[in-house]
Amino acid sequence: MTSKPLFTTLVITLFLSLVSPMSFAASILKLPSSAEVKVLNGQTFDGGREVTLVEGTNQIVFRYVINYRDSGMQTQFNSDPVILTFDAKNAEYELSLPSIRNKNAANKFNKTPSVTLSSNQSNSVAYQADILRKNGLQLGRDYQEELLTYNQTQQLASVAAFAPTNTVPTNTVSTNTVSTNTVPTNVASASTVAPAQPQVITPKTIAEDQAEISEMLDYWYSKANAETKAKFKAKISQ
Repeated sequence: MTSKPLFTTLVITLFLSLVSPMSFAASILKLPSSAEVKVLNGQTFDGGREVTLVEGTNQIVFRYVINYRDSGMQTQFNSDPVILTFDAKNAEYELSLPSIRNKNAANKFNKTPSVTLSSNQSNSVAYQADILRKNGLQLGRDYQEELLTYNQTQQLASVAAFAPTNTVPTNTVSTNTVSTNTVPTNVASASTVAPAQPQVITPKTIAEDQAEISEMLDYWYSKANAETKAKFKAKISQ
């Protein structure tokens, strides 16, 4: 007759042999060297080429940065930030990006980002992708804050769980379902709303102004090709 301790040991051994080691491992996402992740699940990301995922919905913001030759000149492509949302389930995922060999391909990617997401369990993993757009000057972008605002909408790759609940009014309705003449019933009339206080704007110091100009010059110089850089150097040396 089998003793109780031996029976217990056999049961534990059998259980461990039936459970896949993957079930104990965290999901990861492998990235190509040309993908620069800015935000992971609502938090600023500054890691390497492997991203540790959570079980369930994951959301990353990344930029596609690569060099290609255009009309014999070396050109750097910095894509608009791409939002990628997908579900992870204890697997090893890999992100692949399309080839960018000319300006048309670069513009096409910025207009409709198309990537390949696969795992060690499937050659094709479902995802939602969108562009995190911003009008005007693109320097000094706060991707984390922009993504919080994006996630408060009903857009393609938004995730409500990554938007702070205390910043979204409970009676807010998606803008694409509200007509322009709709007025919420709980909004006070204009005659009862206190006038807005004037905003005090502190003028920039000369040092702050020049620092901003310097940053803009550095940015545009880095975007220029070799011919444009040479012309710029010639102008400032006159």
